[in-house]
Amino acid sequence: MPALPHSAPDVETVAPALWCRRGDPPQMHSMHRHNDIEINIVLRGELRYVFAGRAFVVREGQTAMFWAAQPHGLVDSRAGDVCWVHVPVPTVMAWNLPEVELSVLLRPQPVVTASPLVRARMESMVPSWLEEVQDAAESGVALLEIQATVRRILRAGLTDDASCSPFTEIDPGSEVFRGGAGSRRVRPERIRHTMTMAQFVVEHCRSPLSVEDIARAAHLTPSHAMTVFRDTVGATIGEYLTMCRVAEAQRLLITTSLTTTEIAERSGFGSLSSFYSHVTAACGMAPKDYRRQTR
Repeated sequence: MPALPHSAPDVETVAPALWCRRGDPPQMHSMHRHNDIEINIVLRGELRYVFAGRAFVVREGQTAMFWAAQPHGLVDSRAGDVCWVHVPVPTVMAWNLPEVELSVLLRPQPVVTASPLVRARMESMVPSWLEEVQDAAESGVALLEIQATVRRILRAGLTDDASCSPFTEIDPGSEVFRGGAGSRRVRPERIRHTMTMAQFVVEHCRSPLSVEDIARAAHLTPSHAMTVFRDTVGATIGEYLTMCRVAEAQRLLITTSLTTTEIAERSGFGSLSSFYSHVTAACGMAPKDYRRQTR
C-alpha cells in the first residue's frame, strides 16, 4: 500500500488531526511535538528516536504509542515499512478512558508491545484507514476502530511487562545508532553528547536553566554544545527547553486543577506572560481554552 503523499517536513509540521501514513520512515530534520496520541507499528525496519531526552528504539514487529506533546524526533532509522496514526488529544479525552489507562497514555514514556494480535489487526485495518480518514463520511468508522486499537495497545503494553522501560541505554558506538541503509548517519560522539544534554533538560526543565548549565552536563563549552545539539536534532537548546516546559504545562492543564499561575511556576516558566505566550503559540489557543477543550 503506498504511503500518503507527505514528505518529511510535512510529518514534522502537520497540525493535530486524525492522520494516517504508511511507508519508509521519513528523514526528520528537527525535534518536534504535536498534541496527538501517536501510534507507530514497524512491519519491517526500525525506528530510532530521541524521545523526552532518551534513546527509544521501535524494532521490527513492535507497536509503540505515546503522547507526542513530548519533544521527539527520528535520529537514525532503518528503511522499511512503518504505519503511523495520529489522533488529536481532545478526541482521545472524549472517549472517557479509565483513569489508569489515561494516566499511562499521558506520561512521558511510550507504551510498547510486541503483541502479534495488535500487529495483525493494525496491519489489516491500516489500508482502509488510509482512505477513510480523508473522507468525513467514513472517518467516524475508522475512529471507532482506532479507539479500540488504542485500548488494545494499552492493555497489551501493560500486560507485556509493566516494569520494563522502553528506553534504550545507548552505546553510541554500537549498531543501534550507526547509520545503515536508508538512514541518516550521525556521529556517535554527537549522539552521546546530545542524549546527555536532552536528558538533563528533561530532568531539570522545571527549574531555571542556562545554556552553560546544559553544556556543563555534557562537558562541552556553551558554543560547542549549541552547535552539536542543533546539528544533531535540528532544534536549538532553547527551543528544546521550551518544548519540554510546554509539554509539562499541557500535562498539568489536563490532569490537575492547579491555577495557571501555579502551572506556570511548576512547568519552569519564569513569568506568567512567558507561560501564556509559549503555551498559546504551541496549542493555538489560550491555556484556559486548552484545558476546557481537553476535559
